[in-house]
Amino acid sequence: MTSPGNSAHPPGPKREWLGIEQLTNPLGRLIREKQRHGDIVYFPNPRAPAWLLTHPDHAQHVLADNATNYISLAGTRPNPLLGKGLFAAPHGDSWLRQRRLVQPVFHRPRLARMVEGMAGDVQVMAERWASHVGTGEPVELLSEMRRLVVGMLGTSVFSSNMYESNATLRAALDYFTQDIHGPHDSVAMLLAEILTSILGMPIRGSRSKRFLAAVEQVNTIFYGLIAERRQAPAGKDDILAMLLEARDTQGVALTDTEVRDELVSLYVGGHESTAVALTWTAYELALNPDVQRRVRDELTTVLGGQPPTFESLQNLPYTRAVVDETLRVHPPAWQLVRRAEREDQLAGWTVQPRTLMVVSPYLLHRHPDFWKEPERFLPERFLPGQKEGRHRYAYLPFGAGQRQCVGNGYTLTLLTVALATLLPRYELRLAPDYRLVPMSGSTHRPRNGVLATLTRAG
Repeated sequence: MTSPGNSAHPPGPKREWLGIEQLTNPLGRLIREKQRHGDIVYFPNPRAPAWLLTHPDHAQHVLADNATNYISLAGTRPNPLLGKGLFAAPHGDSWLRQRRLVQPVFHRPRLARMVEGMAGDVQVMAERWASHVGTGEPVELLSEMRRLVVGMLGTSVFSSNMYESNATLRAALDYFTQDIHGPHDSVAMLLAEILTSILGMPIRGSRSKRFLAAVEQVNTIFYGLIAERRQAPAGKDDILAMLLEARDTQGVALTDTEVRDELVSLYVGGHESTAVALTWTAYELALNPDVQRRVRDELTTVLGGQPPTFESLQNLPYTRAVVDETLRVHPPAWQLVRRAEREDQLAGWTVQPRTLMVVSPYLLHRHPDFWKEPERFLPERFLPGQKEGRHRYAYLPFGAGQRQCVGNGYTLTLLTVALATLLPRYELRLAPDYRLVPMSGSTHRPRNGVLATLTRAG
């Protein structure tokens, strides 16, 4: 990396960060500028310059060591959909209270009780896939995984696959998926958040009647479920029950609005990145038949044809390594943005207040000083004994610091359960004419999904 010398800021391009290329090929530009300028890249802007950070030391400084100076852009404006749940709430005492109340939902004993329901939902999808076996007719995996994950979340959150059983909720969720995570998605939504925070400009489309109508549909359903459960709380052991039972250090429970916001954050806000991660995992298995065969052999040995349990999942090191390596190569959350509150020093340069610090897990996961052959898909690098000594901040699929994803353990469990249920039954291959077109918008994902053919696993 270039020495600070007499420069007022790190090296970087002359063009502003908030330019048209951020809307058309944002990740491509970050990759190119990192190659040209090093581990810190400065993007000029009169009101809000941005620094791209791709070294683990710098990510650690911003996300952990001096995190109080670098705030998330979440909560800089009202969010009609997510409200003030953990995904969208600004950092502070209120957010920390919520975090402490929600975190026990994902402790190991409770995760263990969710595995059976997860496996049941995957089995339903596996039965639906049976008609495709041996026909050569491809399955589009991204749409299938979205349907699967939102169903699995429904079972965990509500003890019911709400997506399949409630047509109104299904229509609202499909709208959010198609509008926010469709093939024409870009980082426009992120830029809108930034522009609103810094320039006071309105967010495109957030006030549309269709959007607000879909939010109202979700509200009606969720508040109804909360009211029903408060009146008859017995007999349920799901996330909704846990949220209703939670108490802070003063013995105060979550309000209906707070419960609603956490439910939306977990169920609506959380399903897309998980579905994308599962799609990427299936893609890599279809692309790497030797890896797929090794996973299947491990599943046969450990599970012996039985459904996975939380205990048996702990004995699948290679299957879990495939999940970890997929999240390294294809992190759905490909960039994390923080804003400097006060002046700071980083790598010899002065960070001015209101500077945007862009930490890119996609680029961190490919830093050649920390990853051998970073572009290769090598699950072995995550096997026991191989990952010890690695820089803690070289691998950030779920972020880091206090705002690290609270559901990371749940997500890893869900992904592993899905593989453990599907692969003993089906062998995946990419469709002959399929060509991957990756995109990086609200998530890093295949723009047009993934087409795969199915045969019976032998």
